[in-house]
Formats: sequence, structure tokens, C-alpha cells
Amino acid sequence: MKKIALITDAWLPQINGVVNTFQSIIPHIEKEYIVKVLHPGMFKNFSYPWYKEIKIAYNTKKITNSFFNSLNPDIVHILTEGPVGKAGIKFCNQNKWKYTTSFHTRFPEYIEKRVYVPRKFTYWYLRNFHKNAKKVLVPTQSMINELSGYKFQNLYVWSRGVNTNLFNPSKRTRKDNETNITYIGRVSIEKNIKAFLELKTTMKKTVVGDGPELQKLKKKYPGVKFVGLKKGDELAQFYANADVFVFPSKTDTFGNVILEALSSGTPVAAFPVVGPLDIMKDTKVDALDENLEKSLEKALKIKRSDCRDFAMQFTWKQCSQDFISHMVMAKE
Repeated sequence: MKKIALITDAWLPQINGVVNTFQSIIPHIEKEYIVKVLHPGMFKNFSYPWYKEIKIAYNTKKITNSFFNSLNPDIVHILTEGPVGKAGIKFCNQNKWKYTTSFHTRFPEYIEKRVYVPRKFTYWYLRNFHKNAKKVLVPTQSMINELSGYKFQNLYVWSRGVNTNLFNPSKRTRKDNETNITYIGRVSIEKNIKAFLELKTTMKKTVVGDGPELQKLKKKYPGVKFVGLKKGDELAQFYANADVFVFPSKTDTFGNVILEALSSGTPVAAFPVVGPLDIMKDTKVDALDENLEKSLEKALKIKRSDCRDFAMQFTWKQCSQDFISHMVMAKE
């Protein structure tokens, strides 16, 4: 069996789109390949200031070299642009190995919101990070168009999937007649969560998730139900019990949570931006609008059965097959 090396700065116990995606496709890939992951837990590391669960690795050279020399992989894919990803690229470049990368997160926008560093500088770093990759896998065509504007090259669309067994309309347990709108995701500035919290409506609002802004927003919005981080069946019930899932983010590259909501039979209110635009535009589940309140009104009119039917086309099996189709041999 051929061996695949995945090099990442984002890994368990983190909960995010990168980790969720690869945790979902690896079981499918392992039917035909041996998969090994180089991640921050294998190095000395420290926590990122705003996100304690994110670990920043350092002194990466020795362990990275040992990992590659021991595994001797046939295929190398770099998931993230942090110190572990950079160490992986450095090894491959020095040994003239070919590799692919993927672009998951709009760090320039996140950093700009946090520490006011102009995004053009961060995009310069990212462009240089990915410049020698044979293929750069990007979740959506809209994101490719955006990255092309920053002169990124070798860009290819690689979409996502959803666990339709876990996120299922059968998880809906509500008996009341109230209208409940729900946000699920990180409770943080870059997710534009205030757009959800400040929606002018009498509908019940629920926030599912953890993050650096949680305690501050709980105090500021006492009428909103904050339930914290949820996983598994409990998370699936929150999706299914919502009448509308509100996705206020304007900085995501895809939005796996959109598919999780739709798979649960719950319509999605969102802005027409990268991610929602690529997933829902001109479909039966399209409720997109520049005005989030109008998007919410549109979403309430969408049939829950149409949401479920739409989501069924996105499978992790297909996602894993597409991923493999983009891989290149490291050595020839």
C-alpha cells in the first residue's frame, strides 16, 4: 500500500473545519493507503494567545526529518501554513520532493480583525508558502477567484462532505410551536456572530459553541441562550431542532456547518459571500441576501425536505476520492 504523509498545524483535540474534514476522509482513504499525520502534539509547543486549544510547534527540524525518513511516504500533502506545515515544505523542497497543499482558512482577514495587520502582507506570506506546490486545493471556485487576485497559482477546487447519518432530520425532538434560530460555531469576532445576535426578531436565539468572546457576549445578550460546545448526537439535535440555522460569517472559505444544518433538514440564512454563495446559490435552498433579516425570512419559507435532499449529494466518500485524485507522487 502506498503511504500518505499529512502535515498539519491543526489537529485533535482542536475542533475546526480542517480537523473535521480530514478526520472524516481518512477512514475512506485508509482502505487503500497508509496514512500518517505530522501534527503539533509531536513537538514542543505553546498555545495561541486567543485560542488556547491551538498549539504552535517549535524546534521542528529534527522530528520532521525523523518523521519523513522513517515513513518514506509516496505522497505528501501540507494542510496548513503554520510552523509544522512550513517544516514539511522545507524538507520537501530540500529533497526535491513534489507535494500538494490546501487552503482552508482566511488568516489574513482574521489577523486583520485581531491585530490590524493589513491583509495584503499576510496574503504575501501565504502566496509564498504555497508557490512550489504542484496543486493548491481550495474549497470553492469563489475562493479560487479571490486567491487568483492575490496571484496564487495552481489552484484547484476540492469541495467538502457531510455525515448524513449523524446530521439527520430524525434528530429533531421539539414539540413546541416556537420559532428557534440557531448559530453553531466559534464564538469569535471573525465569525461575525454579532450580526446574528443583533437580528431584530422575537424568535428564540441559541448559540452553540465556545470561543474567546463567549463570556463577554453572554453578559451583553442575556436574552440569548448560550449552551457552549456540543458534540455528536447532542450537536446533531441542536441542528435539527432549529427552524433556521444562521451563518453570519463573511470570512469562511466554505462553511462545513452549512452542510451539517442542511443535512439535518434545517434551512440556512446567510450572506451571499464565499462559501454560502458556492454551496446554495440558485438552488432550492437558496435564501441568501445582503440583508440577514431578509435572508432569515426567505429561509423560513424553504421546505425542510428540500434541505435534506440537497445535502445528500455531499458525501465524505466522494470528498476523499476527489482528494486522492489531486495527489501527486513525491518522488519519481
